[in-house]
Amino acid sequence: MKNEIIEKFLYNVKVNNVKVDSIFVEENGKVYKEILNDIKLHELRSCSKILIAFAYGIAIDEKFICKDGSPLSIQSKVYDTFARISQPPEQVKNWTIRTLLTYSTGYEKMLFNKSHVETLDKFHLLNILFATQIKYKTGTHFTYSNVEPYLLSVFFKENFGQNISDFINERILKSLNVKTFVWENFGNYCAAATGSYFNCNDFHKFGHLLMNFGKYNGKQIVPEKWVKEMIKPQVACPDYYKPERVLPKLNAGYFTWISRENIVFRDGSDGQYIICDYKNNRLITIMSSQKDMSLVTECLRGLI
Repeated sequence: MKNEIIEKFLYNVKVNNVKVDSIFVEENGKVYKEILNDIKLHELRSCSKILIAFAYGIAIDEKFICKDGSPLSIQSKVYDTFARISQPPEQVKNWTIRTLLTYSTGYEKMLFNKSHVETLDKFHLLNILFATQIKYKTGTHFTYSNVEPYLLSVFFKENFGQNISDFINERILKSLNVKTFVWENFGNYCAAATGSYFNCNDFHKFGHLLMNFGKYNGKQIVPEKWVKEMIKPQVACPDYYKPERVLPKLNAGYFTWISRENIVFRDGSDGQYIICDYKNNRLITIMSSQKDMSLVTECLRGLI
């Protein structure tokens, strides 16, 4: 069955020689798809972060008990957990779960991206991180990074005794009938912000969860209230706003980007996209192998 958005998008892809591997469009209860390069397991890169946010929504809703005896909440402090296994600086005493979900720790630049981590001892990432200067006061500056999801991964395992990727598998992936995937560890902890590999059909299911406020096939997998918080503007990100882009980043939610006209999206390096167009009740997921990510969304110009 043909879909106009897919047809026009693929025409633009061909004309501009963009390396797109798949596109799915879901609207009016129907899923249309075109798989150009059937990669068995495709790296999600930063799209992994959305699963971390989903996991925390479940754990907070169920009031998981932290090692200090308190129930997990968005305002839970994280210092004591990290102090048990490393030597965090004083500024970390102000960090909460919300700080991590909004990239508001105060670091000046992106840390722990793929090329950066390749040069580091993955068993001592916390020590390396806590030796790095924290320039800004907690909660006052947004800096997009891979650090915060990794810290949430560490916090989860240290408090609840389970690798967060295993928890995601048990509580989310199995409910989505996702059977084959890989998620790498950095040392003893799930990499969280990266290192995950899924096929394009399963990737679209993650978008479906976001688009449908945590529900899949009639089952509430992630709390609806939490997903609505994920897609709400939580923090300003003026340094990342580029008005010329097809999907300008106006604000950030919990590991999501809030764009124009009620569009929320999640992206990953090399052009992985989950695009939720709530105004038009339309979900688009794209997997690519395109270094210049902006070329992928350029192929959607005028279509969304």
